[in-house]
Amino acid sequence: MRVMEAAGREDIAVISADSRQIYRQFDIGTAKPSPEELARVVHFGVNVVEPTEHYSAYLWARDAARWIDDAERLGKVPVIVGGTGFYIKSLFDPPYDDPPVRDFALVPEYEVVDPGPELRHRIETRIDRMLEDGWLAEVANLIETVPRDAIAWKASGYRLMRGHLEGEYSLEHARERAIIETRQYAKRQRTWFRHQLK
Repeated sequence: MRVMEAAGREDIAVISADSRQIYRQFDIGTAKPSPEELARVVHFGVNVVEPTEHYSAYLWARDAARWIDDAERLGKVPVIVGGTGFYIKSLFDPPYDDPPVRDFALVPEYEVVDPGPELRHRIETRIDRMLEDGWLAEVANLIETVPRDAIAWKASGYRLMRGHLEGEYSLEHARERAIIETRQYAKRQRTWFRHQLK
């Protein structure tokens, strides 16, 4: 992971701008940092709210402003990481119907990592690793504890894995659809960031 590599060189605090990692219990399928990574590097924005809670870009920007201050008080460089571009944009340019978070003097610098033709392979590997790490067992537990209409179920692949466990379709079908869904989401992310950089 590029962030963890950077943490080995600089004293940083990671501020996650991932709109799914904020939800507690949805861990493997959202590719949250491992417990070891969380222990090694200060993280903010992971496991913030319950799966049923609504969480908006404005709420993230409000919290992120506080996390940035907390990181600086710890003497660490805050690094915002994640693909939810609207979250990041809201920190510097809040939606018109939300109050500004604070007057940032910072100028955002984006780094867009474009894997190009390797994308499908990387996503396939990621999905397979999640399955090997117990994603289905995690989803089985979530079925028992989290309401079906909880917003956290919208995280890529979760409803597909739930559908497999409930007998709607095969694991191979769920896996393939999760790969496609993730590719489509990654494409939207890259397109959004490219427009921000123009």
